Amino acid sequence: MQLIFNIENDIAVLKDTNLGPDYYLDSFLEVFIQDMNKEFSFFSTTMHSTILIALCDLLTQLHPNGEKQILDTFGNSNTYTFEISNNDIIITNFDHFSHEEEWKHSFNFFEFTVAYTAELRNYLTTMKNVDIHIEKHSSYKLLSEKLILLEKIIN
Repeated sequence: MQLIFNIENDIAVLKDTNLGPDYYLDSFLEVFIQDMNKEFSFFSTTMHSTILIALCDLLTQLHPNGEKQILDTFGNSNTYTFEISNNDIIITNFDHFSHEEEWKHSFNFFEFTVAYTAELRNYLTTMKNVDIHIEKHSSYKLLSEKLILLEKIIN
């Protein structure tokens, strides 16, 4: 399985002094999941740094206690519910506009967390390679801290 972050704005935005890290970190994000030669859109949202931080928190909370967690992706009408069943993570997409469950997928929790952690690591590394000062940005620092917590889960 692979998670892919597709961010609307190219990382060159980080070099633009008129826009900078806040603009980049809060731009449009679409996350795709590739699994068994199939690709589907997992979710899309604006304010993506907030969503990535929330997803990190959700995974670290889901791991020890197994209680159902909800990810609210600001900017769209979908809510995602995450549950643990045996070694699997079951993700349900509920559309508040239609009041219907759009889809439900099950993945191995460990594989999902490994894929998310790898993509998050690449995302942070890419930003740091473009702008060394990004390390001072509060969202970057928080995502880095969350990455360390996720790495502890998978190691």
